[in-house]
Amino acid sequence: MRIKMPFKLKISRIFSNKKFVIVFSLVLSFAIWISVMVNQNPISDKKFTDVTATISIENTVVSQLGLGVVTDVSTKNFTVTLSGPNYIVSSLSKNDFYLSVDVSDVTSAGTYALQVHGNRNSSVTGYTFKSITPSTVNVRFDYMDTKEFTIKPKLVGASAADGLVAEDPVVTNTDQSTLTVKGPRATIDKIFYAESYAEVNETLSATATFDSYVILKDKDGEVLYRFTPEGSVVDGEGRLVTDSYLTLSFKSLKVTQPISKKATLPVVAAFTNMPEGMNEDDIDYSIDISEVTVIGTPDVVDSMEEVILAPIDLTRVSRSSNVFEVSAALKDGVKLAEKIEFFTVTVDLSDYSERTFNLSKDQVKYKGLDSKYAASLDKSIKNVTICGKKDVIEHLSSSDLYTLVDLSDKTPGKYTLEVVFTSDLYSGIWQVGKSTIDVTIK
Repeated sequence: MRIKMPFKLKISRIFSNKKFVIVFSLVLSFAIWISVMVNQNPISDKKFTDVTATISIENTVVSQLGLGVVTDVSTKNFTVTLSGPNYIVSSLSKNDFYLSVDVSDVTSAGTYALQVHGNRNSSVTGYTFKSITPSTVNVRFDYMDTKEFTIKPKLVGASAADGLVAEDPVVTNTDQSTLTVKGPRATIDKIFYAESYAEVNETLSATATFDSYVILKDKDGEVLYRFTPEGSVVDGEGRLVTDSYLTLSFKSLKVTQPISKKATLPVVAAFTNMPEGMNEDDIDYSIDISEVTVIGTPDVVDSMEEVILAPIDLTRVSRSSNVFEVSAALKDGVKLAEKIEFFTVTVDLSDYSERTFNLSKDQVKYKGLDSKYAASLDKSIKNVTICGKKDVIEHLSSSDLYTLVDLSDKTPGKYTLEVVFTSDLYSGIWQVGKSTIDVTIK
């Protein structure tokens, strides 16, 4: 008797399903392809040249120690050989991996031979880094310092036309008056001066501005580094420098060559708070420096006939106080060629005298007060000193003096006001100092 085979029937039934047959065929084909590829693609190598490496000190002992990388690793080239099945290796490119420098052995400033490692940079796997040549790279580490220098501008061969003066050149943009330099401590410690340099070799008739480039010098004034218009760096002998490892806040700047004019002018005093009937020509005085040399833009200097001093308040002038130290009130664009901070002005009061008066409330007059208000003085005014010519002061009486107080916009209340007394009867007199009065408005 024959036994039935249900398992074979089930398999036969499965293979009669077209969808299953299609899927099964694809899977089988892929398995066969893999088998063929493995058998026909043995392990092979692929070489890459001119590969660069990166170095990172972030979150490492190096950064915790305050060290920085001095050597520019990115300029070094490496040859990398990858190994693996041919079907994998053949499809690899430089974008699938990268090289990094291991800084784990760095513990202090100095130069280290550090290992270069290969790292995968894509999802492709199944290969190894067979060799990296060279396998190490020399890297210098140092403490990175920052130092600031005041730029001293220098323009070679800049001269002024006849009758004009070439002053010291100045940095055009004041933001570039100070240069910040960052770099290895060993290099920074050698730098003592920063200058800007440009060759002009011109005779100038007006102020001009030129492109200038930074120069760094040592303590003896010898050039360490000169930055050129071409963007390179050279030493004092003109040799190209490629390993200064310095970072500058700027390497070029504008420098202005001021072209000015000089003139020697008389010095005159000025006065304020002059009384009626008196002008500056009526005051005799002397100045310790009678004339000075000014220097400035030609048009402004040409417009000047004298140097006028800062005005003296005549109410400060008296028999006991007639010597004053004042500065020059110069126009914009002009300065003194000499360094003179103050001029001493002595007012001649030999023909003048003074008297002190006590004044009544009636000698204070008001203007501008609203008609619905009334103003009154709390008390009389004492010790008002008047200065003037001797013959005038001799005849002056208390009743000849008055002051006019402006009470415009004042509302009821008490006010302390500063006043100066004068006279309609006599001219050329002034009050020494000022008085205050207490006025009540109701």
